[in-house]
Amino acid sequence: MVEIGPYSVSETQIKYTLWGVAGVYVVGKVAGFITTLAAARRKYRIDPELPQPPHSWFLGHLLVMAGVAQRLPLDVHPHVMIPFITEKYGLKDKGICYLDLWPVGPPMMVVTDPNMAHQVTQAHVLDKAEGELDNILLPLSGPGNLVSISGPTWKFWRTVFNPGFAAGHLMTLVPEIVDDCETFCEVMKGYAESGKVVNLEKATTCLTVDIIGRVVCDEAFDTQHKPHPLVEAFKSQIAWLRPSHTYNPWHIWHPYRPLMQWWNSRNMRGVVGGMLDKRFLSRDPALNSGKRNKPIIDLALETYLKEKGGNSDKMDAEFRSMAITQMLVFLFAGHDTTSSTICYIFHKLAEKPEQMARARKELDEIFGTDPDNAGRMLKENPQLMNKMEYCTAVIREVLRMYPPGSTVRQGEKGFYVKDPKTGQLYPTDGFLVWVVSVAVQLDDKYWKDPREFRPERWLEPDVPREAWRPFERGPRNCIGQELALIETKVIMAVALRRFDIEAQRQPPPANGVNDVLGDHVYQVLAGTAKPKGGMPAIIKMAPRIL
Repeated sequence: MVEIGPYSVSETQIKYTLWGVAGVYVVGKVAGFITTLAAARRKYRIDPELPQPPHSWFLGHLLVMAGVAQRLPLDVHPHVMIPFITEKYGLKDKGICYLDLWPVGPPMMVVTDPNMAHQVTQAHVLDKAEGELDNILLPLSGPGNLVSISGPTWKFWRTVFNPGFAAGHLMTLVPEIVDDCETFCEVMKGYAESGKVVNLEKATTCLTVDIIGRVVCDEAFDTQHKPHPLVEAFKSQIAWLRPSHTYNPWHIWHPYRPLMQWWNSRNMRGVVGGMLDKRFLSRDPALNSGKRNKPIIDLALETYLKEKGGNSDKMDAEFRSMAITQMLVFLFAGHDTTSSTICYIFHKLAEKPEQMARARKELDEIFGTDPDNAGRMLKENPQLMNKMEYCTAVIREVLRMYPPGSTVRQGEKGFYVKDPKTGQLYPTDGFLVWVVSVAVQLDDKYWKDPREFRPERWLEPDVPREAWRPFERGPRNCIGQELALIETKVIMAVALRRFDIEAQRQPPPANGVNDVLGDHVYQVLAGTAKPKGGMPAIIKMAPRIL
């Protein structure tokens, strides 16, 4: 017996009472879940007449996703799954596919047709879906970043920074880009001499971070030689992003994640804020000199000083915070796309010796047969890269097969997407509108042998350019696409003839599948779409220059 105040209660009575309370709690939770599920199903109900895979009242389309996922590596990027879903369920010709992913995510309208993509990104520009990018962009840059905001605030900041990413301005930075590429070649030569397997994506990331550091901050980060506090914090922040390919609660709701993301964000904003303050206090004459090659940091300060009449002694805190946010998002997005693209260029050309030979032959014809001369010649005449027609075709083909991401827009009440063939209208209200560029770019309706790497298609007159959307189109397209193309051309000119790179196969994920239709360097989600495992590779000096 247990004495509780004036009462005596047996241990058996206590046990049954506790079990009863626990039972009531569990029943209440189950009832609450069923109520929530029913409410969600009513809220997210998709008209059965709309194009979609088989739907379950209880699990929506999660079973469909799971079924397709069984055929693919567990860590594959979600956008890689979409062509398999539309193919399996006969939805490819529709150009539209609705998905109910609750409770994993909100309901989606998936767009895989270039005409319909044009309707939501160019003819009628839907706003970006801010909340859906928060898991990635909030930790990396902060709220109010140029990628996810809409309306007047987006227009203001886009106007501020457009000159910094104009092709004419970027061409003035080619000499500095060449210097960073020469450093990259020194690093790669060291890897070749070691004979060890190296993470190629890490090496290309250091290169592209150094380049974007010059463009954004006018700073020599020199991450190819030594760690930089900003870049180290960035790497840590990316590692602590919530994973998309696991349902392990420990991984999804890791208790240390909020603390680590706060700490990394504090460090990143502190470093960039220090650069901004230093530039502001020094009042670099470049701000008012009319120089064309102004870094992004100067464009931000120039805008601020114009607003203040040029006589402000202290930077407004709100403007300072927004400027830091924009510079951080440029540093992240500005290096990510190109680092992965370089990996895939080396990978695909290594698989296709004839195309590699043709690309190298073109570089020989433009820069001479000594690869060491390319950098010097580009410094003297950056316009030489305009002659790199086949190499440009290689870049475009890689971006067709391995786009860095897709755009997600917010559906709008009263706005419908029209099927250009049938005239049928599809509602966007209540849905996220996901334009899946890789599905468009691997569709055999627009591309002959779409999964075949064939740069020559870009030298033909009838290329379906509206079906090529790696940077998206319309006013919300990627502001840094010119930089991505220019720096990739420079890297090819300087490095492609010096090295042979062989990607190494990696152990499969838990389900035993380690390739996508034979491609073992498939895309995974790590901030953006990146090569599996960072593309471990063996580097060798190209025989022609041994």
